[in-house]
Amino acid sequence: MRRRIALFIAALAVPAGSLLAISAPAAAATNTVVSLTFDDGQASQYSVLPMLQSHGMRGTFYINSALVGSSSYYMTWPQIHDIGAAGNEIGGHTLNHTDLTKVGLSTAQHEVCDDRQALIGQGFAPVVSFAYPYAAYNATAEQVVQNCGYASARGVGGVVSGNLCDGCPYAETVPPQDAFALSTPESADSGTSLAQLQTYVTQAETHGGGWVILTFHGVCSNSCAGSNSLNPAIFTAFLDWLQPRQADGTAIRTVAEVMGAGNPPPPGPPVTSIRCDGSACSSGWYRTSPVTVSLTAADADGSAIASTRYTTDGSDPVTSPSATTYTSPFRVSSTTTVRYYSTDVDSHAETPKTQQIQIDTAAPAVSLTSPAGGSAYRSGATIQLAATATDPGGSGLAQVVFRDGTTVLATDTSSPYQFSWATKRNLKTGNHTLTAVATDGAGNTTTSAPVVVTINR
Repeated sequence: MRRRIALFIAALAVPAGSLLAISAPAAAATNTVVSLTFDDGQASQYSVLPMLQSHGMRGTFYINSALVGSSSYYMTWPQIHDIGAAGNEIGGHTLNHTDLTKVGLSTAQHEVCDDRQALIGQGFAPVVSFAYPYAAYNATAEQVVQNCGYASARGVGGVVSGNLCDGCPYAETVPPQDAFALSTPESADSGTSLAQLQTYVTQAETHGGGWVILTFHGVCSNSCAGSNSLNPAIFTAFLDWLQPRQADGTAIRTVAEVMGAGNPPPPGPPVTSIRCDGSACSSGWYRTSPVTVSLTAADADGSAIASTRYTTDGSDPVTSPSATTYTSPFRVSSTTTVRYYSTDVDSHAETPKTQQIQIDTAAPAVSLTSPAGGSAYRSGATIQLAATATDPGGSGLAQVVFRDGTTVLATDTSSPYQFSWATKRNLKTGNHTLTAVATDGAGNTTTSAPVVVTINR
């Protein structure tokens, strides 16, 4: 990590017109600004949107444009557009998360410049902030990023982080000494505590202020980004703690705003987020009913929300007579298509969105049709097993498992469900209890009535 002399230029010293300028609070200003940055376009970051909205905050999301929607690990373009429409900044991170110190000049230019153009082509503007993949950069990488039209580039490290980087400054300076090598505390990961995130802010506040650029990857409780995952409970608690500090002069700004390169989002429609049972709605099947649905709207330009309207029959909420004004969470008990949108007091209307909520609580039906109960076989014989299964719930049959007692004999994933059981000569003689276990697409299971057969020597 590079070491630099901490030099802080107070936020109020930024040239007129910069969004960093912070009105002096009643208490002594801390002259500290915090940026919440998110790398890679990781899928769990979409769940951060309502957390930021509910706290009146905006972040900077660095996107690998060629990887968007390429797997379940990454957000989709519609999700990234939701994030951008809510006033968050969209920045570049190369096309394919490429280490710029390990490729030639032409590849580096392609990865950085074409990534920025792809983001601009998606309608994001301004695209002026960049983050180095793997936090790896050198003089050539800095020059490439600058030549591609960016105003800043962020690494990771270079700021005191617990017992790491001893002798380093407690924050980046404003303006930075090197806009294309922004320093940060260590990236948040599965070992980062709430107290550590708080310390990154308070150490700047108590050492003259500065710019605290925090780096996040996955925000989830299931290690969605491996060791780079932060529990959402810690992230939410941190926002709860950070929010009131604004009254004492600690501001929350995007990277572009701090660099004076960002502008307030133009007047536009609200953005409405939907949640199911308190979490992001799943595209899969729910096994419990009812599912509680909540809608949260925020306006890109800060206007008040006039109303949020929705339907549960798939009809257009703008024109449908069945549309309902949202006032509180509602429940759906069966597979339902929810369509919804919001308007603000300036008469801006959001384009209606659609969320299908699939519910299957019905267990499948299954019976073992062969062999017949009471059948007798010699050990070493081949026994033909067959089952019929249906799924009344709608999620479809996933598999049928044939069992001998608790021993799994075979798994069949498509109809007709059958298995030729070649018994071994050393198989235990006597009665054997055969069953078939059917599982549907929602995970509901049913075990058939047992069929008892006899194995003789």
